[in-house]
Amino acid sequence: MSCQTIKKDKDCFFWGAEGCTFPGGQCRPVVEKCEGCGRIEEWPTGKYCSAYPAPQKQWALGLCNMATHIKIEEEQTQKMLNPLKASKRKAAGR
Repeated sequence: MSCQTIKKDKDCFFWGAEGCTFPGGQCRPVVEKCEGCGRIEEWPTGKYCSAYPAPQKQWALGLCNMATHIKIEEEQTQKMLNPLKASKRKAAGR
């Protein structure tokens, strides 16, 4: 159904027959950590996340898993190569 409180006429998962079923009855605005994210939507009532109704809870335990402006780089560990095994594999034709 469509939201009738903050994001007028936007499809909302939390909107039901009794109104907004999200705790507090409305979405929360984005926090500072969200600035630069591609999921921020500008509404007449402020800036809101399109993925979560309460973005501050996503940042409470660390990084928001839907943030588009944060890039997580994985550590690449160099695998140890045993020279004796490598020479045997090369001699066997692998």
